[in-house]
Amino acid sequence: MKVQKFSPAKVNLMLAITGVREDGFHNLVSIVSPVKFGDELTVELLEGASKDELKCNMEGVPCDESNLVVKGAILFRKAIGKDCYFKFDLVKKVPHGAGLGGGSSNGAVALKAMNELCGNPLTMKQLEDIASELGSDCPLFLSETPVVMRGRGELVYPLFGDAQDYISRLKLFLFKPEFSINTGWAYSQMKANPSDYIDADEAESLISVWLENPSITGLPLVNNMQIEAFKKYPALELAVESVREKFQIPAMMSGSGSACFAIVNNLTDDQIDELEAHIKSMLGDSCFTARAY
Repeated sequence: MKVQKFSPAKVNLMLAITGVREDGFHNLVSIVSPVKFGDELTVELLEGASKDELKCNMEGVPCDESNLVVKGAILFRKAIGKDCYFKFDLVKKVPHGAGLGGGSSNGAVALKAMNELCGNPLTMKQLEDIASELGSDCPLFLSETPVVMRGRGELVYPLFGDAQDYISRLKLFLFKPEFSINTGWAYSQMKANPSDYIDADEAESLISVWLENPSITGLPLVNNMQIEAFKKYPALELAVESVREKFQIPAMMSGSGSACFAIVNNLTDDQIDELEAHIKSMLGDSCFTARAY
């Protein structure tokens, strides 16, 4: 018995890091959405097995307990109190170290698949608790809708109505240079430069204003994690600014980077081809690109 699941990437359409917490994590306020680009995960329940199996097509992706898919299987077994083991076949398209939540998505989607294969012994709340233990970004992938995230990312509030509708209409072009940005480094730089933080009330106000009158053009495209990332990698800032100026479209880094996105609803297919060529001319032919629409 097996199931196949789409494991979407995500973008932070708005990300405000508001300060460091007593537990060492950071508080944040963010509008996050899964996108129409991602990985494929096939999960099979193994009869009579005594360990999990994970196979991945992408070189360099760990297939041991450091992978959130396998870690999720361990936590799932503990939660249901049964020795059931799984075979995972992961076809990855989302690049590693991109800030697109690929690994977190894999872990969350694996939880849903395992629960389904075992007859849904766990409630959504129980799955969310396990996902929170896996990582801050994992719970959002259980909702399958745009969300507002708070806390360290474990507090997830799905968006409905016009807000959900406008975000669903977004045509996103993703791009990532060859280099990655370590998430731990990014947060440590913010901690060392507290002036980078955004006031929590200001962040909430930005979201409230947009929710009162949601639109594609009015999205509060803010990401204060760009500040230190752009200092270290000025080529990334130049690329983002060039995309904004040349094509007159919104563009921003997603999460802790190094992946960025541009909103291309107003561009023709030919212009999007031109956009891709322009980005590669600035960041190199090895730059990853994807059309998430």
